[in-house]
Amino acid sequence: MSEFLDDIFNKISSGKSIFKNREVLNIDYIPKRILFREDQIKKIGETLSPIIKGAKPSNLLLYGKTGTGKTMVARYVINKLNDYIKDQNTIFVYLNCRIDGTLYRVLSEIGEYIGLKIPFTGLSLSEVEKRIFNHLVDKGIKLVLVLDEIDFLVNNPAKRDIGNDVLYDFTRYDSIYNKSGSNSFITIVGISNDLKFMEYLEGRVQSSLRSEEILFPPYTVEEIKEILKDRVKEAFVENSVNDEIINLIAAYSGSEHGDARRAVDLLRVSGELAEREGRDKIYEKDVQEALKNIEKDKVQEAISSLPIHEKAVIFSIATFPNGETTGHVYLKYQEICNQLGLQPLTQRRISAIINELDMLGLVTAPIINRGRHGRSKKVQLTVDKNQIVGTLKNDEIFKLLFNSI
Repeated sequence: MSEFLDDIFNKISSGKSIFKNREVLNIDYIPKRILFREDQIKKIGETLSPIIKGAKPSNLLLYGKTGTGKTMVARYVINKLNDYIKDQNTIFVYLNCRIDGTLYRVLSEIGEYIGLKIPFTGLSLSEVEKRIFNHLVDKGIKLVLVLDEIDFLVNNPAKRDIGNDVLYDFTRYDSIYNKSGSNSFITIVGISNDLKFMEYLEGRVQSSLRSEEILFPPYTVEEIKEILKDRVKEAFVENSVNDEIINLIAAYSGSEHGDARRAVDLLRVSGELAEREGRDKIYEKDVQEALKNIEKDKVQEAISSLPIHEKAVIFSIATFPNGETTGHVYLKYQEICNQLGLQPLTQRRISAIINELDMLGLVTAPIINRGRHGRSKKVQLTVDKNQIVGTLKNDEIFKLLFNSI
């Protein structure tokens, strides 16, 4: 084993790297120049600019598919705004609701940012909110709260009511909780990949949010080419990435998705594969191999992050090679739950989970007409069954099931 590692490390240490600055290709990197988003930058800047004078800006919602620059632009504007803020009580907080995972975790992260220690567990959500709001009032904090993937708080039917309650409380903070005449306020900047996000919100929340909405359209192939050229200049040594490779990556990422993040990620992985093989430039075979790796990792990450019952549902679907109706999938799901020692959810809830898996692109569930037997959904995997099984084999709970089989 040591010899293998020596070979790998010697190859890297003795060879010349094709990278000049890898950081430029990281997902969190914010370039000095953002292409093709001038209108969105201007609108966000105009909306948030009152905070420079200590006034409360309007709430904002940024919509668009993954990889259209929403997060990058929001953070870019906030970084610029910080240069003009002299009031130490003005705080910008950025959170990704999906990464934090639960409402409790989201609230405790907010508490940390504003200098309030929240216990890891043990408090009700209402108590955590109360402590946050009291702290904001006491300290006179002006809070701009950027909630990336805000739809994650309300798109789960089982948690939608709680998510709506929390959002409502935050949007009504100024008029209900801040009655002491403090200069404190909360402005929410929501970022969502789901164009139907507002449909998940109750009427009272929609009304109190009263946000300005900014749409981020998908990038065209030509726009992605220009974005990649900018990144190549900063990230790679000269002549290591030619125009043909840029065009190929842009075609993969632009024609189907308009996803610049995917394009930059594909460029990075292609470069890493080329460097690993000791080549001084990226070739087409590196891009093809990188594409396979990214697709595989994306599916595994999606499955690994699912709650246990959703894992049980997708495993149940995987047992039917040619797809099956929701009724038969539910029977298999009940069987899996019994083997895992889980209390099965209702069939209605499983139907909702199947819809969520459909939205994630892991399954397809078209409605089929069964004649006199009525209509039903036929559920089928859209990814390789082996990827489902391979990922679940590493799950601590599902290990018991595979061992018993």
